[in-house]
Amino acid sequence: MFRLRLKEELEFLRRSNLYRYLRNREEDILDFSSNDYLCLSKHPEVIEGVKEGLRYGLGATGSRLTSGNINHEVLEERLAEFKETERALVYTTGYSTNLGVISALCKQGDLILSDRLNHASIIDGCRLSRADVEIYDHCSIESLVNILEEKGKGYNNIFIVTDGVFSMDGDIAPLKDIKKVADEYNSVVIVDDAHGTGVLGGGKGTLKHFNLKPSDNIIQIGTLSKAFGGLGGFVCGIEELIEYLINTSRSFIYSTALPPPVVSGVLKSLELIEEGGLTRKLQGKIRSANKVFRSYGLIERDSLTPIYPIILGERTMEISEYLLKNKIFAPGIRYPSVPRGLERIRVSINVGHKEEDFERLSRLLAIFSL
Repeated sequence: MFRLRLKEELEFLRRSNLYRYLRNREEDILDFSSNDYLCLSKHPEVIEGVKEGLRYGLGATGSRLTSGNINHEVLEERLAEFKETERALVYTTGYSTNLGVISALCKQGDLILSDRLNHASIIDGCRLSRADVEIYDHCSIESLVNILEEKGKGYNNIFIVTDGVFSMDGDIAPLKDIKKVADEYNSVVIVDDAHGTGVLGGGKGTLKHFNLKPSDNIIQIGTLSKAFGGLGGFVCGIEELIEYLINTSRSFIYSTALPPPVVSGVLKSLELIEEGGLTRKLQGKIRSANKVFRSYGLIERDSLTPIYPIILGERTMEISEYLLKNKIFAPGIRYPSVPRGLERIRVSINVGHKEEDFERLSRLLAIFSL
């Protein structure tokens, strides 16, 4: 009966055009799907860093609180310096960081205000917490304030949770205004800067982009699997926050630590990001992509980030397959990752792309008279 039920549900997904499957990325293909914005995953110095880390062995062999605390604190010290905070804590993935931080901090008697378009890991972290959750309209300070005025009384703590850069649209949260609201309503801001770190603010992220200084009521979350080109997640903030998470965050306590070679590789990535040249190069590529995409009518306004949502609706998967046949890897994004009617190809660019690559993609998309 169990097998039959699974077959029936899988068949429903196929009929609904929601079935997902794994595919390999071919080597000779033009990739517009990767989050490796700075192309650090294959950078020679990063690879050498990974090799150096192999002296510790392949795996960490345990959680950070048992045998797995190896070279991780070196990375945490460097991340704290980079983000200009008192402490940092590394998790095994960005997803588990959001789950572990939000579910540990937000309790019954607390209120979470979450942006409508926040990443699934933020949504799941909110669900795992015992706090009340209210959703405010995307990047709307007016909606945020209205909810606080109407429903924000009588709570022990209030948390405002937002992506720094939104992964499906590439737009930037109005952090300066959110910080003002948080100060006025005695709230804590949790910002997931997964797509902002290495991209904005000279590489330091969305706070730096807005010239905001880290403070006691800002918690920064990031990932090591996008601009860093590796694996893992991290949280930065005050000393007491990190000590509290070490003692209470279940996805930190009960997970095997990141492999030491990954930590060593990411340390080298951090050095390269701090030099600033790669982020400046990426910004140049973004300006080039803006020019080309606008000329073909693919975008209406320039982007500040390397994420371009090309809204295609029901034809998304058809167009994605057409691109693949023409040696361009740009998978379609559909419901439930995005709302129905807003299916899209999310074009992600990186420092390895050339202007002719943007032209090639645009010419193929123009066939469909978008």
